[in-house]
Amino acid sequence: MKKYLILSLSLSLMTMLAFAQPKFASKVKKGIFSVNTYGKDGNLLNQGTAFYVGENGDAVADYRIFKGAHKAVAVGADGKQADVEYVAGADGIYSLLRFRVNTKNSVALPLASAFQPMESELFVLNIAEKGKVQHEQAAVADTSLIQGKYAYYGLNKKLDDKMIGWPVFNKEGQLVGILHSAIGDKSYVLDIRFYETLKIEAIASSSAAIALDNIFMPKGLPETAEEALVYLYFKSQTATNEEYMDMVNRFVAAYPQNAEGYLRRATPLIDLLRFDEADRDLQQHLALTDDKAEGHFKVGSLIYDKLRLQPEPAYEAWTYDVAIQHMDKAIELNQGKAAGEEVQENARRYKVMKAQMLVNAERYDAAIALYEALNEGDGRSPSYYYAISMAREGRGDSISAVIEPLDSALALFGTPSPSEAANYIIRRGQLYANMGKYRQAVQDYNQFAYLLNNKVSAAFYYERSQIEVNGRMYEPALNDINKAIEMSPRTPLYHIEKASLTLRVNLLDDCISACEAAIALNPNIVDSYRILGYAQLQKEDKENARANLQKAIDMGDENAKKILDTYFK
Repeated sequence: MKKYLILSLSLSLMTMLAFAQPKFASKVKKGIFSVNTYGKDGNLLNQGTAFYVGENGDAVADYRIFKGAHKAVAVGADGKQADVEYVAGADGIYSLLRFRVNTKNSVALPLASAFQPMESELFVLNIAEKGKVQHEQAAVADTSLIQGKYAYYGLNKKLDDKMIGWPVFNKEGQLVGILHSAIGDKSYVLDIRFYETLKIEAIASSSAAIALDNIFMPKGLPETAEEALVYLYFKSQTATNEEYMDMVNRFVAAYPQNAEGYLRRATPLIDLLRFDEADRDLQQHLALTDDKAEGHFKVGSLIYDKLRLQPEPAYEAWTYDVAIQHMDKAIELNQGKAAGEEVQENARRYKVMKAQMLVNAERYDAAIALYEALNEGDGRSPSYYYAISMAREGRGDSISAVIEPLDSALALFGTPSPSEAANYIIRRGQLYANMGKYRQAVQDYNQFAYLLNNKVSAAFYYERSQIEVNGRMYEPALNDINKAIEMSPRTPLYHIEKASLTLRVNLLDDCISACEAAIALNPNIVDSYRILGYAQLQKEDKENARANLQKAIDMGDENAKKILDTYFK
């Protein structure tokens, strides 16, 4: 009899527990789901509970589920799956993440709008497979504030760690928060309203940035078009083309009347060789932008960059003539604006860009004329003179004619020359060297090094040594080539040049050592063997000389053959 009584009581208790679930459970079922996250290798990373806070797929979950994830999938109690589109915000300190599920059927849980009073009953609830409700009940034992606005509830008992991340409801079925942690003999609930602080910002706080950087999924955009554009700019520096495209596509979808979005999208489209799409976006930008002059400038500049930086594959619709036409239109439209400093500055920018385009299109006469016009009056600039010098060189003018604008540029800098003049001086020095004016060239090279506080490269010392050799300035040449070797000891060329120079001034032992160093670094450079053989001849070491000259001959050196034929008849 007792056995049956016990069995009866057990069955009654099980029945009571089965029906002890909160009355509101059936109403919130559809708002709770599971989320699976996956690593880079596609393997399952984590599983956990998530729930909807918006009817557009807006959801939250414990941040730790997503940490390290490259992909995430939402799985309803009915087994239906939907991809997580992007992360919309994260806080690593309070371990909360906001994200967007690609679904039109999300059922948002009703949010509690007020703080929960002390000793009020709260329900931690989850929906398992086949819609089975799992729950636990506890009461508010204490409350503190986060940011002076959001509650952090301490419960009167410690709940199972597996419940962390589950939604927490009051007895009215309103969503109060998310179970955040279990410490000591208590568990803690984070106010669900805290999710409203989780946003993608153009310049994120350090904690938010770290949290987001540890998730390798697509990210959402800031809430305003202005902030989103700043965000896109920063992301363009680090994101892959595909990642950036995803962000820009979402920007265009969110702000279809914003002209800037189409311009931003054109850049990765060009990199992806999708030129027809890029061209359509550029035309859309021109159609939508309020500032048509600036629009034509930006479109022309983008076409120009493609032609200059990515000439292949060619896109027939984009030529230098097309880019120049956009710049002409920008100049024309700008002239129609009311006079002012900005208009004047834009006129200068547009003309400078047109001049650069003309140079690259090899229309040197037109480019020079435009730069000379820009140099009239108070608008003179060293950079314009530098550009004239380059254009004259491209046109095939004499070296003296190419140097003349550089002299004008340096005169604008004044005396003593500032560091900004260094590039002008080194270019003039190179031109002097090409003219055979080696000592003038060396003077410019010396001035260049001085302006840079002698913070120059090994290549600089090598180049100056070559000019000094041509000018029969052997001692400084040897000093420079030794400096080049000191800075870059594993460059065979520098050792070979030292060998050539030391041979010239009859420092035969130094010459031989330099050749041997070059051969040790690269045994396939024929000059090393010819110079070594000749130096050994001068030291009467005919056996080794013959062997090294023959080595050079075997490598195809005709000069070595002439030397061998002369000394070994």
